[in-house]
Amino acid sequence: MQHVIQIGLAIILFGVTPAHAQTPENDQALIEQAIDRWYRAWEIEDPKLAAQDYTEDADWTNAFGMSRKGRAEIENQLTEVFAMSFVMSGQSRIVDQSVRFLGQDVALVTTSVERSGQKSPSGESIGVRHTNHLRVFTKSKGNWKIVSHLISDARDREGTAH
Repeated sequence: MQHVIQIGLAIILFGVTPAHAQTPENDQALIEQAIDRWYRAWEIEDPKLAAQDYTEDADWTNAFGMSRKGRAEIENQLTEVFAMSFVMSGQSRIVDQSVRFLGQDVALVTTSVERSGQKSPSGESIGVRHTNHLRVFTKSKGNWKIVSHLISDARDREGTAH
């Protein structure tokens, strides 16, 4: 009993958190919050919010094969994308998401998304796009950050989006 009291006092006095306090459920919630910020940023057209959960040296490749390196380049690219009214005319909806922990400090997240209402550069509707996101998160100092993000466009055999 005395041991339990000593641990409790250490937590109160020194802010020590027991190892079991950081659970996979907490980690998953933190990761999902980062992904939610990404989609919120698209809704409000905020590139800084969209890029905030990337590491300084993150790899990012969009559905069109355009790659960027690091949070600053990702934010700059998203600033350009968010200024394109034909792209921003759509709305995204997460259809499926899976978080898989590869260790205590690495997680792989796959997200399937439907985007409707988006237009082509000429202003024509492109229908519903189906995209897949593959993100690798790492945990450092209690924070989960994206180190790699690959976005792909699901296409049928004729090469058209579905």
